[in-house]
Amino acid sequence: MPDEHVIAAIADPSRRALLDALRLRDGQTVTELGGCLPQLGRHAILKHIGVLEDCDLVVTRKVGRQRYCYLNPVPIVELARRWLDNYTAFWAGHLTDLRARLESTGDTMSTTQTPAAKHRHVHKIVIAAPIERVWQAFTDEAESARWYFGTGVVSTWEPGAPYEYRYPDGRVAIEGTVERIDPPKLLVMTFSAQWSDEVAADAPTRVTFELSSEGKLTTVVLTHDDVLEGTATAAEIAGGWPYLLSNLKSYLETGAPMPR
Repeated sequence: MPDEHVIAAIADPSRRALLDALRLRDGQTVTELGGCLPQLGRHAILKHIGVLEDCDLVVTRKVGRQRYCYLNPVPIVELARRWLDNYTAFWAGHLTDLRARLESTGDTMSTTQTPAAKHRHVHKIVIAAPIERVWQAFTDEAESARWYFGTGVVSTWEPGAPYEYRYPDGRVAIEGTVERIDPPKLLVMTFSAQWSDEVAADAPTRVTFELSSEGKLTTVVLTHDDVLEGTATAAEIAGGWPYLLSNLKSYLETGAPMPR
């Protein structure tokens, strides 16, 4: 999607309000999102969502009769890289995350304990590379190490087979099980983060990669399910996946991933 379309989409205050609402609580229905813009009717809300969806800023999923909307920050990451060099963009993102975490410590704590909610994260990116090339980047150990935080994935890639993302020194960053696989279109895996003691204490989640091709372009839709609100894993993947998908695109289109 051209940058000017993304810029035009976020220039509208109503559309920014919808994105802000999804940032606070992802995976809302169209009706729920209408609550943040009560002055607008359903038709206007749908029109705004359509503009955001066309720019890949929002990804929608239909479940039964309900249409759920998910925030996809990847185009914003790509847009920022237009004016920032990779080194600056990386540290700017980390400083923004640090500010958000420090500011959140001042929030008023509830005196009652409520069960943490499980969330779904959906991200989408279009890559100028053949679908077979993108699939290789996902499943080959040497290829994945170029863009996946320096960790190479190891698996036999059969249903029920284990997999691990390993650092060069052999330490495991992520482990899990291949649940479904249909090369080069579908990969469903459990996801158990191991890169720190904090994330290792969290329950496993599930990651789905869906690939589709049109001409010389490959669309990747990543869905991360069963993410428990407030966990270390939830905090890490919120910024991790947009960075990784942008890194994947950079690697496949230019041959060079973003430096860390």
